[in-house]
Amino acid sequence: MGKRQRDCVTCGAPVGFLDREHCCRCWRRMKEDAARSPCRSCGLQRVLQQDTGRCVLCSRICEQCGHPVRAKDGRLCRDCRNKARRLAAQQPCPRCGRPGYLREPTGWCGSCSRPRPAKKPPRICRECGQLRRHAGLGLCSPCWQKHPGRPFIRGDHLREQLAEPPWWLDDFVAHVAKRHCVSRACGFVTDLGRLLGDEHPNSPQALLERSRRPGRSMGSFARALEDFFTRHGLALPTDQSDRLAAGRRRRRLDAVPDPLRLAVTAFDASRMRAQERARRAGTRPRSNHTLETALSILRDLALFLAAERGKDGWELVDVQDIEAFLNTLPRARKRRLTVLRQFFRFARAQHLVLVDPTRGLAGDEARGFRGATLTLDQQRGLFRRWTTDESVHPHEALVGMLALLHGASSTETRLLQIDDVDETTQSLRLGKRPRPVPMDPASWAVLQRCLAHRDGWRTDNPHVMVTKGTKAGRSPASTAYLSHVLDPCGFPPRMIRSTRLLDLVNVMDPKLVAAAFGMTAESTLIYLADRVDPGALPGPETP
Repeated sequence: MGKRQRDCVTCGAPVGFLDREHCCRCWRRMKEDAARSPCRSCGLQRVLQQDTGRCVLCSRICEQCGHPVRAKDGRLCRDCRNKARRLAAQQPCPRCGRPGYLREPTGWCGSCSRPRPAKKPPRICRECGQLRRHAGLGLCSPCWQKHPGRPFIRGDHLREQLAEPPWWLDDFVAHVAKRHCVSRACGFVTDLGRLLGDEHPNSPQALLERSRRPGRSMGSFARALEDFFTRHGLALPTDQSDRLAAGRRRRRLDAVPDPLRLAVTAFDASRMRAQERARRAGTRPRSNHTLETALSILRDLALFLAAERGKDGWELVDVQDIEAFLNTLPRARKRRLTVLRQFFRFARAQHLVLVDPTRGLAGDEARGFRGATLTLDQQRGLFRRWTTDESVHPHEALVGMLALLHGASSTETRLLQIDDVDETTQSLRLGKRPRPVPMDPASWAVLQRCLAHRDGWRTDNPHVMVTKGTKAGRSPASTAYLSHVLDPCGFPPRMIRSTRLLDLVNVMDPKLVAAAFGMTAESTLIYLADRVDPGALPGPETP
């Protein structure tokens, strides 16, 4: 080192070289810092090894678990060394054959050396009378699982666990115990305890909202809570149906091609606002099914325009496009044209199109019944099937007999309740019919069979037709269930009902049929299409 030339710019120490501004110590530290890089394992500034790309400490890893090894000559980490030491000290147990630490007094491992608690001797079950091991209350395990008092015992335990149990807890336990099996009722009480034990509010409405599962089904527990709270006036019903309807509309909107989706979305939003205004005004709002049907028609039109006509804008649609779309399904022409007129009227008001392409199109079609009907032999075969075959499901027999002999629709049968059945006069109140419908012996026998099937569910549902999904609540069977209940016989309900109505209208006075069925006089006239009254024809000329 030469003579002092200047002071170090970093630490102020003397610098003895003319071409340097740092002292030797700072110069060496700068060279070491330049050789360091962040280690990808520990993240510290270290000198990385060429073979591993890590620092020295992180380059020494355990051969078994991959954790760092601190010792220079070590191959295993501390945990693996201790584990290997313990495994080396273990020997096979002469009794169980598993490796373990053998005890000197017994020569066995620890598990075999410790005496196990003696099993309780089997006892006679007070329910089934078999010699089995005791599970609880003097019952064996199968009988204990089916014991009807289990939900109430679980409810008592939950009451003891809670600091402030709700006053309706006992009523809820009795509610679910009456409508569900023992295991599911106990599960509901356990789920309720989980909700009551958290830090969230425990009001009935808050419990109902937290019990809902995400997705298209809110879960059986949430449905049980909703049924109990709404029946006792403790909470308002959930908006599950509105959520499902919103999801169905969203799926239909997503299926519309991107260039045409914006107008359809705006049209759906306007109809939703109209539905909300009608609800507030107390008028008749459009149902969710009506809104979804309209979106389905617009979705089909948009897909048709994009795939078949090669158009990506509503302003390019003309009359020929609409006519070609309507011809793809002639039977739905009137319904489709009604929706398209509403949509293009909205689009023209929003300045999305200049001309309404649906103006001038005729949507009226020849009024008259053109559906298929049953022959006399087919009707006789169905009658024998539903009155003599015991293997037929009671719901199929009831829906079929009421449609075949009494012209009952699926909706009338689905909404039929126990209070509508008059045992004294053997009659039913079907839908909006002004008078009770007397039952013939065959139909009454089928109804009694369906009621016996309902009694087997042990339900409080007021409807005659109770399914597995509706036995715990008060709602009727779903429309999807009714649409497939007659699948085993091979004929849809509408076809069977139309056969009966067609026969009655052509034999009797249409006005009398309309009055008996609660229909309008115009609705029965469609069954008179293509019928010629023999009395109106001119008679043969007499000489």
